[in-house]
Amino acid sequence: MKILMIKKSGNKTLFWNIFEYQFRSPITIVSGTLGIEGKGEEHKLRFWQSPKKFMKRLAAEKANQGYQLVEEKDLKKVYIQYRYNEENEEEFEMTEDKSLMVEEIVEEELMYSGNGYGYGSEIGAGTGTSIFYVIDVEIAYNSIWKLLTEKKLTDGVEIAYEAEKGSYVSLHPKGAVFELV
Repeated sequence: MKILMIKKSGNKTLFWNIFEYQFRSPITIVSGTLGIEGKGEEHKLRFWQSPKKFMKRLAAEKANQGYQLVEEKDLKKVYIQYRYNEENEEEFEMTEDKSLMVEEIVEEELMYSGNGYGYGSEIGAGTGTSIFYVIDVEIAYNSIWKLLTEKKLTDGVEIAYEAEKGSYVSLHPKGAVFELV
């Protein structure tokens, strides 16, 4: 379960996220300025405590402080895609590994900078595609590009966001026609 909340403060946007990565793992709370790595803290719940109730109670407190819940319908989908030759098993495996690594590192970046979360990866039909939900596409693209550059994962990458249902805007390469496979 994930709860994302934001609050406008002058010319910046503050965020507060709470999430449980796996069942019965510690609850993680991250807060700060959108797009900048925030401050995190973990809460280990007692066996009888409900993570969902705990998270909703804290979110209600944040709402009282002026934070607004970010609904999934308000988020933009960002796609990171790599292509491979379907007839080459080695290329498939390399693309699968790359896509899963990208999914993991980008999700962590988005969660800790308050800008969204990962939705998953799909491998097949000649592509490896990782999907993310983000609050701010420009901030997300800048942090994703920086991360992929640092990890040397920019070779052959295609990055786009869904502007409208089924209509994509390519962020990299700029101006390219993005085709979700």
